[in-house]
Amino acid sequence: MHTNRILLGCLAAIALTGMVACSSTNYGDDQFQLRMAAHGKDIIWMPTKVETTHEMLTLAGVKSTDILYDLGSGDGVIPIEAAKLYGVRAYGIEYNPDLVALSIRNAERAKVQNLVSFRRGDIFVEDFSQATVLTLYLGESLNTRLMPKILAMQPGTRVVSNTFRIDSWIPDREIKTRSGDMAYLWVVPAKVDGSWAINGLPRVDKANLVIRQKKQFFDGSIQSPNSRTIHFEDGRINGNQLEFEYQDGATKYSFKGQITTGQLTGILNNDPKLQIVAKRAAPQLSR
Repeated sequence: MHTNRILLGCLAAIALTGMVACSSTNYGDDQFQLRMAAHGKDIIWMPTKVETTHEMLTLAGVKSTDILYDLGSGDGVIPIEAAKLYGVRAYGIEYNPDLVALSIRNAERAKVQNLVSFRRGDIFVEDFSQATVLTLYLGESLNTRLMPKILAMQPGTRVVSNTFRIDSWIPDREIKTRSGDMAYLWVVPAKVDGSWAINGLPRVDKANLVIRQKKQFFDGSIQSPNSRTIHFEDGRINGNQLEFEYQDGATKYSFKGQITTGQLTGILNNDPKLQIVAKRAAPQLSR
């Protein structure tokens, strides 16, 4: 289910008037009466604006080959609009069975039932690991509870949240939508933390690249037995892509590369002759 900071005003209205909903508008259909601020499992349902949905999908760079999952999919607007605009396979996970049924009917009315699926489930239990795009409108506390599961997804997965951030995870991009909502984008980074045996660096035969990762950012050092340790900061990971800069004497180097299973490859200073290969160093056994 979706929520929003408007919720505070809605709850105040409920407290003052005793009304059971903040809007007389029926957001459902003739089979299910859905009102703004309807109660759900963890949060209260609020409608996602169609125009905000479009801007979220643009921010995520959705394309037809993506697989989109919407957590707390409510009335199904995000998966349905994604299917209509991009022909993408889209899935919604929603705890309320009435909203699941409504979403299925909405998909049929939009004629995208062949592309969109909805299922009842708990977002903390269900598997959404195959998503390449993940959309959220849940509230910051729920986003933060989901963060470990999201960070374990495939590198390059794009995560877009309407209104709410994920605590301690700096967005890669953020926009203010035309309707005034904020939308935040994160790209799941590859896991590069640790020690790498690196070859190909100028003036260094063999060295260890030690990376200290903080989500999509990292700092680290280049350590060689025959030269001084070189420290660097402000490294950046974008999915499987990695870049950082370091200074060796009077020369500044810029590395850009990509991470595959157990290996990091790239070039220095955009020079194809300066090919770099690094492999994860074998862990040392303690005695």
